[in-house]
Amino acid sequence: MELDRKSFLLAASAAIVLPGQEAQARTSPIYQLPESKTKRFAWTIDDGVSNTAVKSYLDLAEKYNQHLTLFVTSCYPSWRKNKSQISDLLAQGKIQLGNHTLSHRDLSTAADAIVRNQLQQCHEFLLETYGYDARPYFRPTYGYWTKHLIKLAAELGYTVPVMWYGTLGDGYNRSQKSTLELAHKWVVNRRIVIDHANVPKGPNELLRVVELINKRGMRSVTLREAFGPNYR
Repeated sequence: MELDRKSFLLAASAAIVLPGQEAQARTSPIYQLPESKTKRFAWTIDDGVSNTAVKSYLDLAEKYNQHLTLFVTSCYPSWRKNKSQISDLLAQGKIQLGNHTLSHRDLSTAADAIVRNQLQQCHEFLLETYGYDARPYFRPTYGYWTKHLIKLAAELGYTVPVMWYGTLGDGYNRSQKSTLELAHKWVVNRRIVIDHANVPKGPNELLRVVELINKRGMRSVTLREAFGPNYR
């Protein structure tokens, strides 16, 4: 009997360790992009509590050609509700998905079995929902990491823990002015900038960030675009 698509994807995810990955496991995360002749930065968006916020970033990628890396916390319904648009943008190469665990638990102090389950469940969700393998990129929740956590993630194929070198603001009541001030500070060459899709920003807020990017002659790129398809 032939395996259906879901069974095939789950079977593929069970054999998750790739040859040679453990030997290449890092001892610390990445914080910025490699050198390039192009002025570029990585606009990364975490979590996905708010469906409206997730949709605003997807629209930004679609309408304004911003290339984004979305770190998915897979328990949030927004990642299912926007399946069609996410699939289209993945096919166009405008977005990349990364693993941000099942339910945003702090993995730095969690038992090994919990760490594996949190990463594996998110991994399987992305495979089942989008046919998408997010390896090797994951973001440690809350930015908390240990060498042991990095080792466990690498055993699952997630060999590239991603931190950030700048933020557009994590607060729930941060003003538009403050967000733009942060963009002026951190949207510069080679930076990995963190943002969150938990509370919708103002209607023109994201567009003003795009205006700043264009004014500075910058472009936003996904991590895979910056590091190449074979980066481990």
